[in-house]
Amino acid sequence: MSAMSSALRPASFYCPLTSAIHLQSGLLDSRAVDWVHHFSLSENEAQRKRLERVEAGRLAALVSPRGELEATQLTADFLMWLFAFDDAHCDEGTLGRRPNELSRVLIRLLRILEAPEAPLPSQSSYHSFEAALLDVRLRMQRHATQTQMDRWTDAMRMYFLCQVWEAANRVEEHTPDLNSYALLRIHNGAMRVSVALLDVAEGYELPPEDLARADVRALIEATCLLVGWDNDILSYQKERTRGGGTQNLLDVLAHVSAKSAAEMLPDAMFLRDQIMVLFAELSAKVCSTASYELNCYVTSLGDWIRANLEWGISCERYIAPGHPATLPRISATDPSPGSNTPADIPAIAWWWNQR
Repeated sequence: MSAMSSALRPASFYCPLTSAIHLQSGLLDSRAVDWVHHFSLSENEAQRKRLERVEAGRLAALVSPRGELEATQLTADFLMWLFAFDDAHCDEGTLGRRPNELSRVLIRLLRILEAPEAPLPSQSSYHSFEAALLDVRLRMQRHATQTQMDRWTDAMRMYFLCQVWEAANRVEEHTPDLNSYALLRIHNGAMRVSVALLDVAEGYELPPEDLARADVRALIEATCLLVGWDNDILSYQKERTRGGGTQNLLDVLAHVSAKSAAEMLPDAMFLRDQIMVLFAELSAKVCSTASYELNCYVTSLGDWIRANLEWGISCERYIAPGHPATLPRISATDPSPGSNTPADIPAIAWWWNQR
């Protein structure tokens, strides 16, 4: 690991949320590895080995520690699909710089979600990913209501749209401003899609009137952006060595300030701490008067934030093995000074009005 990559690793991430893990974490992970092999989602030997070590099952176990086993397995397998597709065809693949072709591929994938009854394309370079996504879609019918299915499909539609946006940025060598990047990052990391599975995994449905509340929508978006920005910080070295590009919080801040990414790390940590402080405060307020279902849902949002950190600081996807001294810790007591203030980002400023 280079001196630069070590410098881009903060000593700790502020996170006052508690941790739990599903009792079947090991089983979830081994099944997810078997599933990715069954559908041949790895493009080469190097990617096959990375996917075997990505620990999607452990991530799902941390995200849904109280989840029903088969529904949580669905989450684990879908996370594996996202990791495989992202590595092979988006961040690190040729489609990530060919927005026109990417849009055509994503429309075919979206059609699988909208009409699983339709046959898969007979001639397709992406047949393995199409077949695997169809498997996820058909299995979801056994665990989700129609409302939950529709929410998940809508979230996938926005995720796909933002993949095209991101690919266009790469082609144009365009680094977005912070406000645009915050909006993009809420969706392009597939977090809205993953969050849509939280109540599915635990066997209930969050009522539409709860999901429509402004404070709940703020919590959902805050979860998505916080997880995305934490991943930006954790994955910076991976992106530089394998993917390239400038679609990362550190690059966005460096571009605006004309400084290096390493110099902007404190600013990035301050921004993520502002959202973490808000989430802790707003989630406590919402849960103080919430129904059982809403309380479960908000708790699960917190589980995702904590899970992402616990998985991300130790997973080989982001952290090279053999360098334990560089691993950050998770702290419940050390937010950045002054991070209890609203973020000066127009796209998300309304979140702080919900406190």
